[in-house]
Amino acid sequence: MGEGEKFEKLNWDMFQKILDKNPTFATFLGIHDPYDRLLPDGSSKNVFDTLELVQQWVDKMKKTIKYDALSDEHKIDWKVAEHFYKLQKFSIMEHRLWETNPDAFDEIGSVLFIMLTRNYAPLEKRVEAIVSRLEKLPIFLEQFRTRFEKSKPVKLWTEVAIESCQQIPGLFQFIETATKGMISDKLHSKLTKTVENLQQPTEQHLEWLKSLLPKTKSEWALGKEKFDKLLKLRALGMTAEEIYKLGVEYLRELKKERAKLAEQIALGKSVQEVMELIEAKAPNTFEEALKATKEEMEKSREFVTKNNIATVYPDDKLHVEETPAFMAPLLPFAALIPPGKFDKRQEGIYIITRPKEAKNLGKHLNYASIPGTAVHEGFPGHFLQGARSNRGSFVRLLAGGNETIEGWAHYCEEMMHEHGFIQGLETRFIQVNDGIWRAVRIIVDVKLSRGEMSFDEAVDMLMKEAGMSKEGATAEVRWYTQSPSYPLSYLVGKHLILQLRNDIKESMGEKFSEKFFHDTITANGELPISLLEEVLALKLAEIKIK
Repeated sequence: MGEGEKFEKLNWDMFQKILDKNPTFATFLGIHDPYDRLLPDGSSKNVFDTLELVQQWVDKMKKTIKYDALSDEHKIDWKVAEHFYKLQKFSIMEHRLWETNPDAFDEIGSVLFIMLTRNYAPLEKRVEAIVSRLEKLPIFLEQFRTRFEKSKPVKLWTEVAIESCQQIPGLFQFIETATKGMISDKLHSKLTKTVENLQQPTEQHLEWLKSLLPKTKSEWALGKEKFDKLLKLRALGMTAEEIYKLGVEYLRELKKERAKLAEQIALGKSVQEVMELIEAKAPNTFEEALKATKEEMEKSREFVTKNNIATVYPDDKLHVEETPAFMAPLLPFAALIPPGKFDKRQEGIYIITRPKEAKNLGKHLNYASIPGTAVHEGFPGHFLQGARSNRGSFVRLLAGGNETIEGWAHYCEEMMHEHGFIQGLETRFIQVNDGIWRAVRIIVDVKLSRGEMSFDEAVDMLMKEAGMSKEGATAEVRWYTQSPSYPLSYLVGKHLILQLRNDIKESMGEKFSEKFFHDTITANGELPISLLEEVLALKLAEIKIK
């Protein structure tokens, strides 16, 4: 057995051990048997057992595999495994969200929704597995509560967890309603009985969450030292101060552009007044907004293919659905549930959150904003990138390069404007305003995570600078508090990708192909920017040799 084969076998063996501990992760990836019927151990033991497995993986790799004998592609995977371990260790040992965030339903609810909506097997088989998982939920909740016997959860996150727990019965009922008449009566009766049996354990868990409130702590910020360490681990090539300054500079320039666009759209009107004019041009109902989004997704797909912007596989499909109620507290606007790597077909689900008030429909679902959404989430953004990168090494799915995931989607908005897909002053106004939102994310992420900005100050800044509603801004900041360094990834990633494109263009000269650049990024979508640069350098060397 050659060194490359040994390396691949080790990777797969260790990966399977991680999946055995984390069956919901297997479902996300599209590995279904026997995992779809299982839930993980909900206690902290599983958290540390998984970390130990990742450490064993890296240790065995170093002891049994000769790095210099590997191919360039395998060397990248080696570096991904090391990168993954470092980030996991930081997350578990220093961020410690597992013992400060008492939301037990985020992961469970998400995986149940995926099982219902991804068409990877006959519905009867998927519902049988859903029932099996629901039957195991009370034990999982008991195990989960043991995490907090000696630790203090964060008050803010406990409040969010209470909301999530109150909403989860809605998901169970949604599954019941959605499958009635589509599966056997016997199985549907079993599903109904299982859901009924969950009422008491769910209420018990809710009471437990409420009992935690007097014991919670108010502090949630990561702090300067840990945040700076996290940025260093992510290898973005910039310090927190440099990233903050970048956000401030982008905010200043984008606000200038927005003001000019406002004058062109409605002379004499303020930026806020222009925004209100644009938001008024929206579908009449949420259902109409869903339909308009689906249609725009198809248009963007056709445009990317016709203009040779990036490779699109004909069989890949993206569905557009409403966000289930249990996920709404942490998803203020929308999100993409990407296709599973190991599923036979690459299918994704774009979920959109219904506004609590109908009058807010135009805030994020106006006609000027929908094209940018289609590009960012669908083609050539997240969905296309996920579907293409899923065809590559499974190891790279662990890389967690948010700057090349979120940064790519944000870059696509600008690039598709350059190509003429995103047209019109009002659409450009929304696009620039979204850029302002991403610039504010940089500033708020850095300040909030380092403990230099309060929750209310962050909400106020999003409302003032990006024109967000208080409801939307509050939900955004809730997410920021749990995800330090993630929100800044959008604009920082776009900035780094644009820099990289310029460098590659200069290096290749007349041989530069935008499609080559885009296909390289989408095929390696999870890689952090530092490793993506290495991949591009290797491909450039191949081209020069030829």
